[in-house]
Amino acid sequence: MALTHCPECGREVSDLAAACVHCGYPLRAASLPARYAIILHDSGSDPGKTAAILHDRLTLTQEEAQALTMETPAVAVQGLTFRQAWDLNDALHRACICKVVRDKSVWTPEAVRDAVPVDLTQEQSRSWAERAAAPMTFGKTVGAILCALAIWTVAGFLLASLLHAF
Repeated sequence: MALTHCPECGREVSDLAAACVHCGYPLRAASLPARYAIILHDSGSDPGKTAAILHDRLTLTQEEAQALTMETPAVAVQGLTFRQAWDLNDALHRACICKVVRDKSVWTPEAVRDAVPVDLTQEQSRSWAERAAAPMTFGKTVGAILCALAIWTVAGFLLASLLHAF
């Protein structure tokens, strides 16, 4: 977790917050999941292995993947979901030095170099919390109502049978 400045009031607030705790300014849309980018810092002892992983996992040609491994540090890929970032990071860490960061629309060379990596284990618990807080779909709402009715019906039969037994 890192602290950023609220664009509305200028006070420090967590980068994980959906809204500023001081003024309530929305910092990110609650319905949009977080997106991640992977930055290659060093292509490792075998750049060919790193290029092969990038070629296999991404929509890069072999030549593009090899060129990317020669231009480190560089943004390997942007716009990943949590699961995609987790899987690609796991595969790349065996071959090279990389980090998962929050995605930006524009990456300058300074931003690539200074990007703060995210803790994927902390992000995993956050992604679960976001999914749990998401509103239920129509189908899930109907299913929950039907389950509640079934439970009430069974409870009513059990209560009626207990009352008739005495």
